[in-house]
Amino acid sequence: MAPRGLVPVLIFDALCGASVAGLGTPLIPEVARVERVSLEAATWVLTVTLIVGATVTPIVSRLGDGGHRRRVLVAALATIAFGSLVAAGWHSFLGMLVGRAWQGIGYALVPLTIAVASEHLRGEQLRRTLGILSVSTAIGVGLANPLIGVFVKYLDYRAAFLFTGLITVTAALLTLRTVPRVAAPSEPLGLDVAGALLLASSLACVLLAISRGVTWGWLSAPVALLLLAGLVLLSAWAQLELRDAQPLIDLRLASSPDLLGVNLTAFCTGVGLFGGMALVYRVVQAPAAAPGGLGQPMVVAGLLVLPMSVGSLTSPPIARSLARRFGVRAILPLGSAVEAVGFVIFAFARDELWQICLVAFLAGIGIGIAYSIMPAVIVARTPPERTSSAAGLNTVLRVVGGAVGAAAIASVLAAFTPARQAFPTEGGYVAAALLAAALCLAAMVVSVVFVRNGIELARLAELPDNAYNESLR
Repeated sequence: MAPRGLVPVLIFDALCGASVAGLGTPLIPEVARVERVSLEAATWVLTVTLIVGATVTPIVSRLGDGGHRRRVLVAALATIAFGSLVAAGWHSFLGMLVGRAWQGIGYALVPLTIAVASEHLRGEQLRRTLGILSVSTAIGVGLANPLIGVFVKYLDYRAAFLFTGLITVTAALLTLRTVPRVAAPSEPLGLDVAGALLLASSLACVLLAISRGVTWGWLSAPVALLLLAGLVLLSAWAQLELRDAQPLIDLRLASSPDLLGVNLTAFCTGVGLFGGMALVYRVVQAPAAAPGGLGQPMVVAGLLVLPMSVGSLTSPPIARSLARRFGVRAILPLGSAVEAVGFVIFAFARDELWQICLVAFLAGIGIGIAYSIMPAVIVARTPPERTSSAAGLNTVLRVVGGAVGAAAIASVLAAFTPARQAFPTEGGYVAAALLAAALCLAAMVVSVVFVRNGIELARLAELPDNAYNESLR
């Protein structure tokens, strides 16, 4: 029997993390205006959160594998609240960056809540909860963006951070009250400190190079050196993990036939989906005088993304029903196909607001189909003591994929931007949208090729704790 109120609290926790992590994109123009910095400098409010989130999520997720998941979850929420209050109270651009860095831990809330859910829930209730938790990023962003627009229009953009601080404090208190304490395991959790440092350093180098590639130049020395350093550090980390008895991330498990497909699909889906949605944001907020720009204020721009939340929330039950009938391998590609259709529509029909809403809704359906099924596969095919770190790796792959996709779209737009102009031509938007659609189709192909046959959703999330090894036979 699940503890009373556990499911709503876990969903609230995940939505808090998603909302905070998604604060950067819509606030970039306002931060540039208020803090009197360039748009290029203002993008660091997004970049710093992305880098910190990707680097700390594997570490926090590994801590969530132990007997102190409840404490780790509360500590993560408290850290987000602290970062929110710093961003709200330290009135300088440096203070904003420091606060946004602390908020990066919000990316770790999804794997932490998935681990807690798998510990206390079973059967259909677990499957439903995992589906909502996994798409909480899209739901949270869609709900938060209109609210941010209201704060910016009627108060101050820092009031949005004060609000997120209050809701994350509330989430931490509810978590303390609702999530049960569990007995700590007899064996202490081993945290691979050297592996954590190597992985964090490698991801930081790679993500910094990807996020600044368009600005600094893809062939520039800083980008090339960062990519080279990241790859060298990543190789050293992989060698260390394969030799460690208690690795930060179990690479053998992550690359097993049961999990390799969903992990590769998570990355490739992130590339196409988040790259395409970054394009949608850019078109909606571009001035009406610019080619293809809609010139919408932040409140309207946020409302236009709300259909993505609706699609993400309504599609998981349908996806689970289809997966039980046809199998996971047949349904995962469907999510990417729906996203591709949405971006093809955007390439040729984006002049009316209802068209933007349609594209956002289709993107949300794609997210709901693809990402709602992945956690159930991870929980069913992962040892209980590795659930959090396995889900954390899947989350990091989505984040990195999103960074790669956004950089690819930005590169296309830069190539179609005339000299001494700030905005690309109409043809640039068409090319970028078709690229996003092609990337989604590539994710579809990856899921078809690499997702293993025989993973039936009807059996997922119903295995007892001691059935893991038998489930792999």
